[in-house]
Amino acid sequence: MASRPGYWPIVNVPPRRARVSVHGPFALALLAGCSSDPFSAPVPDASVDAAPDVPRLVREDTPAVVRDVPAPDVPRNTSPIVVGCVPSHGPFTGGNSVVVRGSNFTADAVVRFAGGLVQPRDTTFTDRNRLTVLPPAGRPGDADVAVTVGDVTATLPLGYHYDAVAVDPGSGSPAGNTLITVRGLGTHFTDATTVTLDGIDCTDVRVGGPEQLTCLTPPHPEGIVDLSVATGSERITVSQVFEYSDSAESARGGWGSGPIAGNVNVTVIAGNTGDPIPGALVYLGNDPLVAPPRSTRTNDRGRASIAFPELRGPVTLTVAAHCFNSATVQVFDARDVSLYLYAQQIPACAASGTPPDGTPSRGTYGTQVSGELVWDGPMEFAPNPWSNVPQPRAGERRVAYVFATAPDILSATQQPAVGGQVVEVVTPGYGGRGYPFSIATRPAALAIYAIAGIENDRDQSRFTPYIMGVARGILGSPRAMITSVSVPMNIPLDHVTPVRLSNLPVITRDAPNRLRVEGFIDLGGEGVIPRTDVTVTGRDPSDDYDLVAMPPFSGAIADARLVVRATYALSGGLQGDGSEYLMPPSTAVVLSNITTPDDTVRITDWVGIPRFDAPTDGSGIPADRVVRFTQEGGDPDMFYATLAADTLYWLTYARSTERSFAFPDVSGVMGLRDLPAGQSYVLYLTAFRQRGFAFDQFRYSNLSQLNWWAYSSRNLTFTR
Repeated sequence: MASRPGYWPIVNVPPRRARVSVHGPFALALLAGCSSDPFSAPVPDASVDAAPDVPRLVREDTPAVVRDVPAPDVPRNTSPIVVGCVPSHGPFTGGNSVVVRGSNFTADAVVRFAGGLVQPRDTTFTDRNRLTVLPPAGRPGDADVAVTVGDVTATLPLGYHYDAVAVDPGSGSPAGNTLITVRGLGTHFTDATTVTLDGIDCTDVRVGGPEQLTCLTPPHPEGIVDLSVATGSERITVSQVFEYSDSAESARGGWGSGPIAGNVNVTVIAGNTGDPIPGALVYLGNDPLVAPPRSTRTNDRGRASIAFPELRGPVTLTVAAHCFNSATVQVFDARDVSLYLYAQQIPACAASGTPPDGTPSRGTYGTQVSGELVWDGPMEFAPNPWSNVPQPRAGERRVAYVFATAPDILSATQQPAVGGQVVEVVTPGYGGRGYPFSIATRPAALAIYAIAGIENDRDQSRFTPYIMGVARGILGSPRAMITSVSVPMNIPLDHVTPVRLSNLPVITRDAPNRLRVEGFIDLGGEGVIPRTDVTVTGRDPSDDYDLVAMPPFSGAIADARLVVRATYALSGGLQGDGSEYLMPPSTAVVLSNITTPDDTVRITDWVGIPRFDAPTDGSGIPADRVVRFTQEGGDPDMFYATLAADTLYWLTYARSTERSFAFPDVSGVMGLRDLPAGQSYVLYLTAFRQRGFAFDQFRYSNLSQLNWWAYSSRNLTFTR
């Protein structure tokens, strides 16, 4: 018989007495004493005779006697362990939701991606095995993921991959025609660039520079698909980055899924927490007392369905809930609707337990960037003079201001930061090649830029720019210290962008009275350079609104694009920083993807400004509780209205053909409060246009002003 290496062979011993069979629980108890080694058997106590006819497997090194020795206490490992990330990749811009999986995590755990700190407020402790985080910006490629608990850090090498492109939005209808923006870092998009989703070409591809483009998605069945961007031999593929879905809920709010054919499915969600809202009233039309099946209540999952055979679109639907605002979607034709309601922070609701505001913030941290402004000149190892900036006259000085790019044109400011003012003075003993700076910035993918010129000693608002410098590809993370950033000051500000305005809305008694034209240099995935220092204002639309001191698009900004925003609004006086505050009524147009600062920019396609017919400003709401208005000028794609007083009371979404909004009386419905009497209400009405927009496929991302290329607004104050 063949024997197993290291063991005695099984031996049958002739019987000396009757064989004993053991079954049932007693047998299990005996087996429980067996060794974990599958090829060893327990050695019986010396005082008990073993059945000689039972085969035994004995190890060569088995001791003659085994005594009971208590197992040593093994201390539990409390050190963190990181085993993976879900998803395992994301955009270089960061900010996407990632679940870090592992063990021994705590609520105070600190997470880093490629050494970049995740903001404490962006780290959510789920349980000891999961942390949900929003990663910081990172350089495309693989990144280590580290979790620190106390003084112990666990690292998963190459546990996450930063994609070279970011896609926004990340979901859309299977019918296609969703406008997406693709931003890159270090990419080389051109007019020949192609974009595909699951191998199907996107249409209407518009390149806004080597690091930014937009396109319309092709039709595709439901599912999550890959995106590929190809420019010549350069091909970038990102897996599972865009979701085709008919569910408005999965697209984070909105409506869609095709025309109504007998039913409308509604989901109601708390906008401040993301929790479902049970017991919300859902009804068709403008009568909250309408009987079922035209009305219903949401279940404990915040869902409801209105269904009857003859139900067809378009319809108007309203949702109302105790201590939340009401929301109305006017004249739409979509079978799935997902609406966000917002908790009313008023004493009447606080007394009954106001819905929570969400998880408290754990704080945020910025990035510190330091370096030098470097001028060309004869000195190789010392600062050179500012030869491309004119000599200052009496009462003037040469000065440069250092900034970080803004994330977009809406958050663009250009106020000098601490440490960002540089003068032409060399500190004795300084051994650098330029003039040092150090500024705090947002933690993101960005560029550092500086503008140098002549400034009046007494009035710093009198600044004339002459030279710009730009350093690209800065990736900041929270609490990071980025040093040795060299900004070459070699871009002359000697170009002019002529801007011409025409076809403005008709001027009436309360019409806008101020024009403002602004320019922004778009660097794609690295943000925008706002040129607020060259903003032009005026009153006469026939005047020339020229953006002066613009740079040529060459050198470090050869791939830049110019964005021009023109605003026609009512002057609200000067703000604290000396700039003029503009307020509704207003209308604005944003033109982007301008490839050269020398082209004349013509702005003509303004959205008309709404004019309220009833009620008039300051009067009471009509008896039928309907607000009526006229659209003076070009039509928008959609109207969006908010009604507020001491809190938000109503949100209304309407297609461009609508000219009225109703605010039904819900006081007759148990659990709901009507608009309080004796208050003054403000109705904010916004009209906008957006490329690729379809009202019956609305998503909440459509409400982002960044997606609008033209918009207008007007406010109305009335009482009840």
